[in-house]
Formats: sequence, structure tokens, C-alpha cells
Amino acid sequence: MAKTKDTQFRKDLLDLGVDDSCIDAVMEIHHRNPDLVPYECKRQYNIKQNEEKLRSLNLIDIKSVMKPPKPTQSLKRKMWTPKPKSEIPLEPSRKSARIAGKPINYNVSDYVPEPRYTPVSRPRVSKPKLKFEDIVDVQSDSAVPILDVLKEKTDLLDSIDGPQIKQEFSVLEDIERLYLDENYIAKMCKNRISSMSIHPGNKVIVAAGSKKGEVGLFMPGEKKVTLRLEPHVDLVGGCQFSWSKLFTSSYDSTVRMFDAETLQYNEIFSKSSDMAFRSLCLCSENELLVAGTNGKVFKLDIRENKKVCSYPAKSDSSEYGSLWALHHNKFDTNYFLSTSNNASIAVWDYRNTKHPTDVSSSHCKTVSSAIFDPVRGKKVLSVGYDDKVCISDFSDKGKLTEVKKISHCNNTGRWLTKFRAQWHPSSDELFVIGSMAQPRRIEIYNVNGQMERTLSDENHIGSIQSLVEFHPTQNALVCCNGSGYCYIFHGD
Repeated sequence: MAKTKDTQFRKDLLDLGVDDSCIDAVMEIHHRNPDLVPYECKRQYNIKQNEEKLRSLNLIDIKSVMKPPKPTQSLKRKMWTPKPKSEIPLEPSRKSARIAGKPINYNVSDYVPEPRYTPVSRPRVSKPKLKFEDIVDVQSDSAVPILDVLKEKTDLLDSIDGPQIKQEFSVLEDIERLYLDENYIAKMCKNRISSMSIHPGNKVIVAAGSKKGEVGLFMPGEKKVTLRLEPHVDLVGGCQFSWSKLFTSSYDSTVRMFDAETLQYNEIFSKSSDMAFRSLCLCSENELLVAGTNGKVFKLDIRENKKVCSYPAKSDSSEYGSLWALHHNKFDTNYFLSTSNNASIAVWDYRNTKHPTDVSSSHCKTVSSAIFDPVRGKKVLSVGYDDKVCISDFSDKGKLTEVKKISHCNNTGRWLTKFRAQWHPSSDELFVIGSMAQPRRIEIYNVNGQMERTLSDENHIGSIQSLVEFHPTQNALVCCNGSGYCYIFHGD
């Protein structure tokens, strides 16, 4: 019986792959421990052989040198202790009148809506008249070349008729020739640029206002010149040239004018510190429009530095929201546009200060800009935060009719200046706007919503260009970003 068991055991070992040379040694292990199965006997034999090899190589003593691993301590869990219940019963924030069985009040006048604009006390520059040497940045280059160009009168005579009207294909050919180089790049402001204006003369000069109240001037070329002034203490919302003069409006509740001839930056209008000025627009040589965050547009007389009237004339103007942008129709000088954060575009008549002649609802979110075309003044281009660019018809005076709505990503966020589309100065069929797409670029569209061209330069431009505008008389495109830089594509 024992021989039969050993024979079966040997057969099992052979099935496990045990060599004939070592099968007797495995059988000895089996005889000492009869309870072990063939696989365990084979394992015990392999362990014994490995120890003999280590001993022959003098490696068996390493075990004694190595420290045994520290036993892992089990983490003690903290016992949960329930918080004591509050003795004061908490009532719900609101109760249902229907569940309580009370009669429901449907009188809308009892509900007071939240104000659209929360007044904030803002600091301002105390001096109404600022001298050039007191506000100029000492690290800027020499300001003489820029000031000399601003004082010239020849530009006014050369450009009195405005830009020449061109066909669309001719304008696109001019855009194809635009390029960018280092002589046409400059850091104009230390902070984010919030507004921009281009001098209408024959030489390219750009003015830009920043988030912290700076106003920068830049004249490109082989000997490029930059000039930085500090006339405001808060965001510069509006900026516009008028030959030798530069007008700026700010969140510090002031409107100022820089005169290149007298080298003074004077205050021409101010309000209480609980209201800010976002945008401005020249409606004539001596009159200026300023948009307030309280929903009113102020018409100012530059010669006497005082307010002429306001739109709307009534005291409560909250229904028009907080104003964002203004634009004057230079062909039909009786009308101007205003945009606000309540998604409206209002058409105003200078002869009627009570209420707008028409209010367009083409957008459903804040409208950052709306401008008349520079050729005939019959089309209106608007940009909204609802990711839409709208083309409206203004042929019927005083009325806006939506013609085309173009999808375009306009969600720049709170840290970038909102997009403001601009017409090409020689065509009412093409406009330019910044882009959120990668690689960073500037986009040129036609009024049918088709993208005609894009301008980019991966070697120099790596950020979003919020403000873009064509030069009114030269073949050049100016764009500014949130880092205070200005880039000018030119076609010399």
C-alpha cells in the first residue's frame, strides 16, 4: 500500500516538472512530512536549494544586517461627537403665502427692485488744471516729436474731406498688404488699456486710456516715441482726439481735455463722486457727449466748460440702465446712439431731450458698442455680450431695423476690455473685431457675416486684442490688449 502511494506521489511530481535527478530529494521531504502535497514538497526543495546558493556566495548573512521593517501603526479614528442643538429655532428665509393660507398680493408696485448701479465713492484729482510737467511720466521718451505733430495745422487741410470711399475688393487688397514689425509695437500703459483713439492726421498717433487712469501716446516709426500721462486716478472709459486736443472721461467722475498747444490737462466737467463716466463722443467742434453710469447722457459746451443739457431730461433714468458707449451720426447730425447694460440700443434726437426716438432689442445682454457707418450713416454695427454682432438699418430716420445677426464669441470676462467692432473708414461693407480664437488674431467680416480676412503675427502677438480700429486716412490697423501694449499693422 505504501509503495502504491509513493508511486502515485512520484507520478504527481513528474507532472509538476520535477527532474529525475532531484526527485529522490523531494521524496525525502515527503517522507519527513507525509501531510505535505506534491506542490508544497517541490516548493520546500526549491527554498533549500536557493539558501545553499546564497550561502556559497556569502549572501545569506545580509539578512541579519538588514533591519526588519517597522510595523505599521493603525490610525486612530477620532470619535464623532454630535454638535449641541441650537436652543433658538431657525425660521425659513421665506414663507409661502399660499401654504399659509394668506391672500396673495399681486400689486407689482410693492416690490422694490435692486438698483442697477451701486454708487461707490471714488477719489479724484483735486486740481482742475494740471500742468504737463506735473503729470508726465519721467521715464517716457522725449515728447517733443508727438507734440509737434499735434500742433501742426496742415493735417487739417489735407484731411478735411474725410476718407475716400472704396469698393470692397479694393479694401481687401489694402488689408492684404498690412504687416507688423517691432518699430510699430510699444507698451503705452502700465495697466490694461480700456479705451483708444487714433489721431485723424496723416501721421499715425495713438492715444490710449488705462484701467488706473493713465493716458498713453504713441507715434511709431524707426524712432518711435511713447509718452505717458497720469491725469486721472481711475479707469479711463472714453478717449477721443480732436486734432491738437485730446478728450478723456474717467470713472473718477471727471472729463478732461489735453491741449498740445498750452500743454495743460484741464477739467471741463465733473459730477459727484457716486457717478462714473464711461464713454464720450464729439458731436461738433465745440460740443461733447458724455455717458454716465446713472443712465444719463450729458451734452457739454467745451468753450464754457459747462453742461448744456442731459438725455433723458427726467430725473429717473434707471430704465435705460448704466450706459456703456455713445456714437454721433456725422451725416444726420440730429441723432446719436447710446448702449447700456440692459441690452438696449437707444436712438436719441438732439431736439428731444425727454426720451429716445427708438430703442432696439437686438441683443439680450450688455451692449458694449454701437456705431454708425462712416460712409453714409445708414447702417449701425453693434456688439453684445450675448455672443452676437448685429447689423441694423438706419434708413428710416430715428428707427433701427435689424438686418443681420452674426454669431461671434464676445465673452472676454472681467479682466479684459469688452470687444468693440469698428467699420472700415472707406467702406460700409466691412468691419473689424478682436477674437478669442487661437492663435490670437484680428478678424475682418463683411455685413453678410462672412469672415474675409484675419491678421495675426505669432512672433509678436500672443494675447487677445480687445480694441481694434482702422486708421481714418492711412492704410493701418491699430489694436490694443490687456497688458498695455499697442500693435500697429501698417502697409508702407
